[in-house]
Amino acid sequence: MTEFRPQERGFGASTVFRTIASQPIAALARQFPRRERWILLLLDGRRTVADVARLTRRSELNIASTLARFLQRGYIEPVQEVDVRSDGLEARP
Repeated sequence: MTEFRPQERGFGASTVFRTIASQPIAALARQFPRRERWILLLLDGRRTVADVARLTRRSELNIASTLARFLQRGYIEPVQEVDVRSDGLEARP
């Protein structure tokens, strides 16, 4: 049975991911088929799973499945939620 780290236990359509800068994104993206490459390149730390699904015209489940593989391999990480203050500036916890 596969052991999952806490951040891999589950995520929803509103979860935001970013790539981990262990190697340049372009070099990493070349390792994947075009369908997966699109997803990886769209992960900017601001787009949700739902946003990526809409932009790629794929289902949220399909996107989540691909993101789960990326997450298990250590290519991406979830972004902590960011609060927006009343003055429009971002406040990080």
